Amino acid sequence: MTLIKHTVATLTPDDEKGNRFIPFVLDKDYKKLVITCSYSPKILEDEKQTERLIKENLIRDAGDDWKEYDDYSEFTPLKNLITLALESPDGFIGSAHRQANEQIHEISESFASVGFVKTKPVKGQWSAVLNCHAVVTDSVRYEIRIEAEEDTQ
Repeated sequence: MTLIKHTVATLTPDDEKGNRFIPFVLDKDYKKLVITCSYSPKILEDEKQTERLIKENLIRDAGDDWKEYDDYSEFTPLKNLITLALESPDGFIGSAHRQANEQIHEISESFASVGFVKTKPVKGQWSAVLNCHAVVTDSVRYEIRIEAEEDTQ
C-alpha cells in the first residue's frame, strides 16, 4: 500500500454543522483506496458541561417547555459525531454516516464500503470531507489516513 495522505486535525464546537475538506491527489490510477479515520473523544464525560449543553438546546428548541425536564438522562451521553464523505475527480461518491469513531473504508471498481459507490480510484484531485454533525467537547482530535493499492494489471 502507498501512503497518499495522513492528516491529524483538531475540531472545536465552532466547526459543528460544517464541513472540513481534506484534499488529496492521486498521481495515477490505483486498484483500491483504503481510508482509515478515527476521532476522540467520542463521549462528553463532564456531567456539568453535559447538563449545560442539554439545557441550552432545550431552551433553544422547546422554549418555556424545557422546564418540564428535570431528568436529563434520556439525552445522555452526549457524543461527538464526525462522519466522512468522499469526492472523486468525477464528483461525489458517497458517505459513511456511522456512529463509530473508528472506521475503515475501501473503494474500488469491484467493491465499496456501505455508503460509497464502487469506482476505480483514478488519477486526479480527490477530497475527503469531514462532516461535523456534533462537536460537544472542547476539542476533538481527528485522524485520517488514505492509502492506495497499486493496480498490477
